[in-house]
Amino acid sequence: MAKTGASLEWNGLDRTLGRAARELANRRAILDAVGETLVSSAIQRFRDGEGPDGKPWKASHRAKEEEGQTLVDTARLRNSIGHAVTDDAVLVGTAVEYAAIHQYGGKTGRGHAVTMPARPYLGLSQEDAKEVQSLLAQHLASAFRR
Repeated sequence: MAKTGASLEWNGLDRTLGRAARELANRRAILDAVGETLVSSAIQRFRDGEGPDGKPWKASHRAKEEEGQTLVDTARLRNSIGHAVTDDAVLVGTAVEYAAIHQYGGKTGRGHAVTMPARPYLGLSQEDAKEVQSLLAQHLASAFRR
């Protein structure tokens, strides 16, 4: 009677998996790269004048009067966007006090008499999601190449 079967030779697979696991346990480097990508994308939105969904922002009165860019008077808001990395997350945003009213819109001014439209500059576009997926795939692949 003939025997049939398959065999598996580890040839260091356990060492490779251990090394990759150690490499992947430190998530800060990949989270930092994701943060840099998302900050860059948010800054680009100020140049393009559109939100993460690709919809153009409603032009501001100041931009119309001065033939300037919406949300870019002094560029303080745009230049304040940054990211912070924790052990398990990346945070992208700004500490500028008027950031939220521009992101979400709402009532503002004396007596809240002015309704400001939302002009979202933070968020994840479809292109951002693809870029983040690519970064993660490259990071995963590099953990097994070493």
